Amino acid sequence: MKEPDKNIYTDGDRTNYAEILEKTSAMKHGNNPASNKPKSSKWYKYKTIIKPIWEELYGAGTVGRGLKTAVIPSDPEELTDRLDLLLASKMAGNTGVGNEAISICDELLRQKEMSKPNYKK
Repeated sequence: MKEPDKNIYTDGDRTNYAEILEKTSAMKHGNNPASNKPKSSKWYKYKTIIKPIWEELYGAGTVGRGLKTAVIPSDPEELTDRLDLLLASKMAGNTGVGNEAISICDELLRQKEMSKPNYKK
């Protein structure tokens, strides 16, 4: 069922369902037993039944998007080269480079501000 009625299944049914999902790797990406990446969905059944089973079996920390950290160099020449590459990638249609480009611009501005002489009256 897309939206199972909690009134018609028991805890035993849920336990059996969890066992079936685990043994068949039906919750895992590509149904691959070696995968530690869950199949995910925004559907009711996934959010209310399957995701909690995954979290019980494999831990809550393995579900979700997570954050990617970009380590950027401090050398302005390297930053400029990387920014050029990211902008060319963006123009070619890559939509996933904006955050890194913004981080590089922020770092270049920070370095520019740090290099200004500090005059006091």
